[in-house]
Amino acid sequence: MTTEYEPFFGFDTHENGHTRMIGMKKMIDGPISQLVKDLEKSGHLDRTLIIIASEFSRDMMVEGRPDAKVQEQVTQPEVIHDMKFYGMHRHFTDGGSMLMFGGGIKKGFVYGKTADERPCKTIENPIKIDQVHQTMYHTLGIDPETNYEIEKRPFYTTPDGKGKVVNELLIKPATLNV
Repeated sequence: MTTEYEPFFGFDTHENGHTRMIGMKKMIDGPISQLVKDLEKSGHLDRTLIIIASEFSRDMMVEGRPDAKVQEQVTQPEVIHDMKFYGMHRHFTDGGSMLMFGGGIKKGFVYGKTADERPCKTIENPIKIDQVHQTMYHTLGIDPETNYEIEKRPFYTTPDGKGKVVNELLIKPATLNV
């Protein structure tokens, strides 16, 4: 059986974000779930790591760091009555979500928590990007001290090869670099 997986384009929510997100979720749910099912059926899911992530999340009202005022890009209402204002061009950088499938990652596991109310910052089990990278590299069998020489100095996969694996995400915890 052959399954085609198509790239997704136009994933931005500068306006009408709530409405657009409903459509975007419909576009990605089917192909992602089919990919996971196909890999599981073929026996390749345990050695394939699938990651769905973004470089930031959206907050309907705040741009930049939640505790810092940033120059206004658009006029924002104090109370939202009109759906078009959901998903304005506002980034919320103190919390985000990733989906991870296969590659030794626990199934159906939720790790961390963001606040229920704005500014929706991470309040439980925060993970930094070097920890995400080291966990990914661990599942792929890449040694934490792996580095490449660029301009006569070593560049590591994580800062100085010292990223920490997030063992709570793994079916079989790492024994090195914990």
